[in-house]
Amino acid sequence: MKKKYILLFILIFSLLIVSITAMKRIHIESNNKTVDVILDYKEFEKMAKQSDEDLEWWFRKFKTLGVSGVGLNEESFESMIEENKPIKVEMIGSIIKDMNWKKEYPKAIVELFEKEKIDSYDVLARTKSKELYEFIKNGLESRYDKSKFKIMEEKDEYLFILDGTAEDALYTQIEKVFDVKNKGFKEVSKLYSSKLIRLGLGLDEKKVNLIKKSGLKVVPRPYNYSSWSSKKLVEGTINDYKKFHIIPPYMIFGGGEVLGYPKNVKALEDYMKKNNIKVGMIESGVQREHIKQKGLYDLTRNLDYDSVRVFSVLKFIQKRFQYYNYKGAEEIENSLNRAVTERNIRVIYFKPFKYDDYIYVTDYKEYEKMFDRFRTRLSSHGMKIGPASVMDANKVRNRYKIMIGWGVVAAGILLLENIVRLKEKISYILLGIGIVGVTGIFLVKPHIGEILLALSAAIIFPSLSMAYFCSRCSIYYKEGIQQKSILKDFIVVIKDLVICSLISLIGSFMVGSILSDIEYLLEMSIFRGVKFSQLIPIVIFIILYMGYFGYKRNKGIYEAKTLKWEDIKNLLFDDVKIIYVIVGAVLLVVGYIYIARTGHETSIQPSNLEMIFRNMLEEKFYARPRTKEFLFAFPALMLGFFVAKKRIKWLTFIFGLCAVIGQTSIVNTFCHLRTPMLLSIVRTGYSLIFGILIGSIYALLLYSSVKLLKVMRGAAHHE
Repeated sequence: MKKKYILLFILIFSLLIVSITAMKRIHIESNNKTVDVILDYKEFEKMAKQSDEDLEWWFRKFKTLGVSGVGLNEESFESMIEENKPIKVEMIGSIIKDMNWKKEYPKAIVELFEKEKIDSYDVLARTKSKELYEFIKNGLESRYDKSKFKIMEEKDEYLFILDGTAEDALYTQIEKVFDVKNKGFKEVSKLYSSKLIRLGLGLDEKKVNLIKKSGLKVVPRPYNYSSWSSKKLVEGTINDYKKFHIIPPYMIFGGGEVLGYPKNVKALEDYMKKNNIKVGMIESGVQREHIKQKGLYDLTRNLDYDSVRVFSVLKFIQKRFQYYNYKGAEEIENSLNRAVTERNIRVIYFKPFKYDDYIYVTDYKEYEKMFDRFRTRLSSHGMKIGPASVMDANKVRNRYKIMIGWGVVAAGILLLENIVRLKEKISYILLGIGIVGVTGIFLVKPHIGEILLALSAAIIFPSLSMAYFCSRCSIYYKEGIQQKSILKDFIVVIKDLVICSLISLIGSFMVGSILSDIEYLLEMSIFRGVKFSQLIPIVIFIILYMGYFGYKRNKGIYEAKTLKWEDIKNLLFDDVKIIYVIVGAVLLVVGYIYIARTGHETSIQPSNLEMIFRNMLEEKFYARPRTKEFLFAFPALMLGFFVAKKRIKWLTFIFGLCAVIGQTSIVNTFCHLRTPMLLSIVRTGYSLIFGILIGSIYALLLYSSVKLLKVMRGAAHHE
């Protein structure tokens, strides 16, 4: 008993530290309540062309909905081609394949090729437009090293040659060539273009003026290509902003690098600090971390995390107009709402709705209705549309993590004692080793320490919860059927469900507190042990169950509370029946689906019916309760207690397996560190309340079924 008091004291002490850390995190998250909306210029330009109004009209109308700015990409050779401007861009390697190319192309190009001053990987751009020539010339000369390009004029044509390399080249996909017998002959791939066609050349003055005239801010999207990057590029880009009197509220980079990467980011940092410009980190398409942009995280750290997460409305979301049988953009609204309330998104990079790949929704009222609903839903979370708020750069002190770690060690020993018998001396030795180990790893490798500690908490506490489940079930099994009243049974079972969930919730708070560093809240770092922490407690439950109930144990099940060699031997040498194989296969399939559905990178997605049900819950409640918890796992835990009272051992095990999912899910909810902790707490509370209600219905059905079976067997008259 003395030993358990010591372990409990350490655990309670660590919980005090957890509460301090958790409250600080909740306070930081509660002040992060303003969401900005930025329009995508290119997408709205396309939409406006399909409507009866011009682009300026659309921008003005969206300003009344709370939109603050328009994202504008720099002009490039690629954008000029897409906009059908009078320019032709070709690869030298493609040009020289034509036998007569020397007759058809300017002499200056032919001479350069013959002197080997240009090669196949170089890019040739040609235009007869004086205006376009001046723009491109100024863009190249103000941003890039003169050795990288050549500008020439021949007769009435202006020529630009970009010095490309094999690394810049773009090829078509490999195609197989077959002979008449359909036998593979060779594989071919054609030189298509060059990455250099995306080099930023500056902002289009007409586009800038149109945005400003509509009353919106210009949010430039600078582009960087490392082999052409220099301090001159950064300075030229900034001078472009000064020329148009632009101070971007956010720096949302285009392409795969930040401006100035790799050696010239310092000039950008200084400019952003001076003008209080926030870093925009664009969430990836699988809603996990951000799109890869070299130098992004280093820039964010150097600016003391003055950063916002950006949600770009992807093509598949644009097309969710009248989706799931909705009349309008409700499902798009759901996507925006989830991004903001659940994933710490504070800038929405908005694109217009689509009916399909080509046709835009041009009815302004549909946008107005969606934004009105969206604002209402944000207000229920105490949020609003406006300049994006930024979270304080929260850092958890190592000494706090160490003290929380001591609590995890104490909980681990309590769990171990439910699996094997430990002498008091051994428990103290393990406690000492654990405390020294946790302290040491945080002094030497703190990052590894916090990951291991969070993973341990995510495994230990749901497992401890199931140890409590097994303990109570073994007591109920021992007592057998002692019918007092259904109401009293319900009260006892609900109490046990709450206690199990509170034990798991302790682990949730520990994970959410240990990993409450700003890098986790901004999802620059993520907890990668989620799937592992969901599988291991299932294995531990099976071991715990065998310890309490045994496997074909000769003696009474309640004479031992730890795993016995006899149980292992009986299991290993038991005859394998076909039913065992079938049940095992079913459990493997269910387990695979359960694990595979965790996250967004899987092809196994919820059905349409389930999504409609989820959406309904999202609309009605502050936080959507997790369906697997309140419809399945929590009721299963209640039923496990009930069938233990009826001495149905195999059903107790099956319901226990289902119940583990709910307990690991509680912790898993808090492992999504980008989700505000308060929302995770409310979500778990809803799940518990609904789980109790639904579990009670299931239990009543079970009671009724058992009673009916007794009547059918003629047992009713014995009662």
